[in-house]
Amino acid sequence: MITSLKNPLVRQVATLRDKRRSRETLRQFLIEGDRELYHAVRAGVVIEQLFFCSELIADNRHYNCLEQIDKIIPSSQNLVEVSAPVYARIACREKVEGLVAVARQPDLSLVDLKLPSRPLLLVVQGLEKPGNLGALLRTADAVGVDAVLVCDAQLDLYNPNVIRSSLGAIFTLPVLAVTLADAVAWLEKQNIQIILSSPSATMDHTDADYTMPVAVVLGSEKQGLPPRWLQQPICQVKIPMQGKMDSLNVSVSGAVILYEALRQRKLARK
Repeated sequence: MITSLKNPLVRQVATLRDKRRSRETLRQFLIEGDRELYHAVRAGVVIEQLFFCSELIADNRHYNCLEQIDKIIPSSQNLVEVSAPVYARIACREKVEGLVAVARQPDLSLVDLKLPSRPLLLVVQGLEKPGNLGALLRTADAVGVDAVLVCDAQLDLYNPNVIRSSLGAIFTLPVLAVTLADAVAWLEKQNIQIILSSPSATMDHTDADYTMPVAVVLGSEKQGLPPRWLQQPICQVKIPMQGKMDSLNVSVSGAVILYEALRQRKLARK
């Protein structure tokens, strides 16, 4: 059992929690909690180390992953028990569960995507808040989105708060960090119609056709969408606002539009 907060391994894991540069340099990230770890393992994410605190696990008997511990990590040497103070040093949450995994970042590119004949994609541009991205990923999973493209984000996909707020949805569908230019070029090559959410649009979101191969594009709440998106042959839509506010949280806007897409696609199958 590791009990020292000064242990070099503990310090390295703590940098994965706190520093984007460490996550990007080491190509590793942290997964905390049983639900998130369960989805990661099912998706084939490589777990390189698993830290656990027996004292905390004793109070959480609902775990899905503990019964398959030999399948989660490549060697029992990578199963590390830590004391409660050490666990608190590497964990992200106030409500602790007793499991923190070090995982390898998946290598996924646009050329790897396998799409159905009428894909539904979500593209998000320049997001700044991990909670918004996590909420959008949960909605994308619920609606059945085929892939999410994260363009020029101010955060990294493997920020612990993204994983936490997505409840593991980041592992249940393809999620790629790409540049705006690469996203636009790829969408054009795939003949995917772009439907862009904009407060200045004249068409309500319910009037657009989502039954074709389509990508719903959302901008950040602070910056909106850059001119490059507006230069594309796109369909712009707005969500009707009846009150005095002129905008919604980006995760709410995404949910409203994506569920309209799901509604139309279900009707088209009848």
